[in-house]
Amino acid sequence: MDDLTDRLTALYQEHYRQLLRIALLLVDDRASAEDIVQDAYVRVFDSRNRLRDPDKALAFLRQAVLNRARSTLRRRQIAKKYQPKLATADAQPDDTGRGVDRAVLTAALAQLPRRQREAIVLRYYADLSEARTAELMGCSAGSVKSYCSRGVARLSELLGKRV
Repeated sequence: MDDLTDRLTALYQEHYRQLLRIALLLVDDRASAEDIVQDAYVRVFDSRNRLRDPDKALAFLRQAVLNRARSTLRRRQIAKKYQPKLATADAQPDDTGRGVDRAVLTAALAQLPRRQREAIVLRYYADLSEARTAELMGCSAGSVKSYCSRGVARLSELLGKRV
């Protein structure tokens, strides 16, 4: 293996959990999130010869995860539109300690518009700067501020006293 391959492998091992959490918060399905991260890494790995600056591989990987999550959500919307409802969601979320918090937060995030959800996950969970979040989302820093502000306000309404 060459040096770049070793670096990409180490990058994957070091940041896999963080990328998985980002994808999980965006798509709310662990299996899909794992597929998204795996596909993103394969795309980055296959494109390694075109990677001009190996130090930016993590940024490229994050962008790939975000793009794959968007594609997954688009496919879900189309499938939901054309597929009849076969089952309803469970009325009661898992009531085990941390599971309640995670289930409630995930449900609240799912109710936000896509751009607000992306901004909140990238800005507050992935702890990216406004500028970096804007770059990943393809919008201005002011738009990121707006998405985050509106998203946090909506989450506050949805979560109420649970937080």
